[in-house]
Amino acid sequence: MHGLHAWRLLPATPLVLALLWAMAVHGQPAAASDQSSGSTTTSPRDGEHANRHAPYLSLGVARIRSQDTRFVDGKDAGHAALYGNAELFDAGSIDDGLQFRLAAGVHLPYRLRAQLELGFTRALDWQGSTNYRHSGEHQPSEASLDTRQLLLAGFHDFPGWELVPGRRARPFLGAGLGMTDYRLRGYVQRFPEPDNPQGSLRRGPGGEIPFTALPEGSGRNLTWMWTAGIAIAISSSTHLDLSYRYTDAGEIRTDVGDIAIVRYRADGTRREIPVQINATTADDRTHAMAVTLRFDF
Repeated sequence: MHGLHAWRLLPATPLVLALLWAMAVHGQPAAASDQSSGSTTTSPRDGEHANRHAPYLSLGVARIRSQDTRFVDGKDAGHAALYGNAELFDAGSIDDGLQFRLAAGVHLPYRLRAQLELGFTRALDWQGSTNYRHSGEHQPSEASLDTRQLLLAGFHDFPGWELVPGRRARPFLGAGLGMTDYRLRGYVQRFPEPDNPQGSLRRGPGGEIPFTALPEGSGRNLTWMWTAGIAIAISSSTHLDLSYRYTDAGEIRTDVGDIAIVRYRADGTRREIPVQINATTADDRTHAMAVTLRFDF
């Protein structure tokens, strides 16, 4: 969780945009010089107007990290609330993971691009800590999250600068809108060090830790993202895109349903108490650094 502070990049957004704009402006004189001198070193495929309406495919992988995340009580559905007030919650984060992306797009006039992108992650680990009263300082929780994401995105490629004759590096900005499907499973809250080890949170005869298991959750959320990066021409039809992306995928929710409260009696016997509760929710916002290969046709 402590490493998340380095990823809180939204306040730096104006600086990122200014840097990309400066890089783009830096590349404009070179492009103008090439045109005025009649240079033929820029390949037709890499020219500003040559790629209009040309399709492309891209394959990429991103390292994603969530912002600090907090599960709280969701909408009242007429059942018990798990936490009961705003001061109780399950705070943590989703561990770093990989998102794989596949996209199909088309080049448009004025250095614009539009693409339809599919992304997916599997078995991202949630690690958190609840703060129930009298349950000890250490109350670890865990869950697993799978996602599928479909986005329609638009990009603007800036002129950039020439690396070698016929090969350019172009900064780009982009934004997208779409949907995210998610599935949350294996959500368990444990109580290994209660304030009173001989009380209701005592361990079992074999050292078993009392726990509460929450219902699984699944759903579909409206999702938006913005991105900034640089595209480096590898060949006349292949680009390496290096980018940062911020994504807001709405809320993750556990379903309305029974929790399983597992406790141990003084004689060591196990008891499981089902209690129907309302949903719990947490924001799903992530930062990502991506590497993508883009193939023009």
